[in-house]
Amino acid sequence: METIWIPEKQLSSRLERNEAFWRGELEDYPLMWVYAPACKPGPVPREPEDDEALWTDVDYVVAETESRMARTHFAGDSLPVHNPWLGPDQFAAWLGAKMTLKPRAFTSWVDPFVDDWADHPDFTCASDNPWWRLYLRLLRASVEAGRGKWVTAYPDLHSGIDALSALRGPERLSMDLLVNPEPVTRAMGRMTALFKFVVDEASSIILPAGQGTSNWTMGWSEQRYLCIGQNDYTCMIGPEMFDRFVLGDIRETVAHVDISLYHLDGPGALPHLPRLLEIAELNTIQWIQGAGAPPPSRWLNVLRKIQDAGKCVQVFYGGSHGGDEDLRHELDVLCAHLDPTRLFFWAETKTAEEADALVEYARGICRSANTA
Repeated sequence: METIWIPEKQLSSRLERNEAFWRGELEDYPLMWVYAPACKPGPVPREPEDDEALWTDVDYVVAETESRMARTHFAGDSLPVHNPWLGPDQFAAWLGAKMTLKPRAFTSWVDPFVDDWADHPDFTCASDNPWWRLYLRLLRASVEAGRGKWVTAYPDLHSGIDALSALRGPERLSMDLLVNPEPVTRAMGRMTALFKFVVDEASSIILPAGQGTSNWTMGWSEQRYLCIGQNDYTCMIGPEMFDRFVLGDIRETVAHVDISLYHLDGPGALPHLPRLLEIAELNTIQWIQGAGAPPPSRWLNVLRKIQDAGKCVQVFYGGSHGGDEDLRHELDVLCAHLDPTRLFFWAETKTAEEADALVEYARGICRSANTA
């Protein structure tokens, strides 16, 4: 991996620490991905007049990415990562759903179109699907422009049960689970196969560039490292249905990649944590407490449970998800009560000085604890 924004000696250390984290060999202090966005001067490309073009104009997306990276300070173990995407429902759109983009709200949604499961015996990412073709153009453009500059991320995949919820509608899918489960089981099998297809297609574009891999949750590896479990719908079902309809998909998708991080999205997903912790190949659990909820330091019982099962844990601080917290206090609590070498601390700060100081603080408190 190469980048013009991080000195070579620092870059080498960061790459080594990221790989050591996945191997369980990180030393001293947490994996620290700390950013200070837009803290450096530099040109900003003119926005297109059409809001959708913020995501669909390939030339603009590449120019905006380079501008954003150049104006960001990368502290600790962080690296420049760009995630080409068309919003959270892009996967459903690749399967034929009509999608609405709202880039300024950082979201997208689709119109459910499965009225009768019998009319949809198979789903596919058709080569002539305009959203799939556009995504591949965005991916290839990022890989090409990012050579020697940034890592192009694997796609944000709301596949599995989230895709079926988008395609069928959450209310009708919930009824199906109760009164017509067989088509859902068959469709979930197809979702698993499509996840593998998309990952393999993306890998054929990303890996040859030699920049390594990442995803929207950050982190880096030379191997295929993906976020698994964009399963927001599972907050609506209990453990029995999770085991029946979802767990098999998670096991297969985890097994299909080299390094995996599961996105555990809020208290509603906690009933499924015990089953997730039984998946030996799953490397890390990302805990997202939810917008406006108490910060990760108030969820030590959850974080300890994850580490006690032999997994690493990631926490995030940005925006409404703990962005206003005292990050030094968070580090004090987390490093005192968890194994800091199996903690992935991802945060945004306002200035480069604040970002660097936070990394030094983490290093200092952990080394002091080790010598006490």
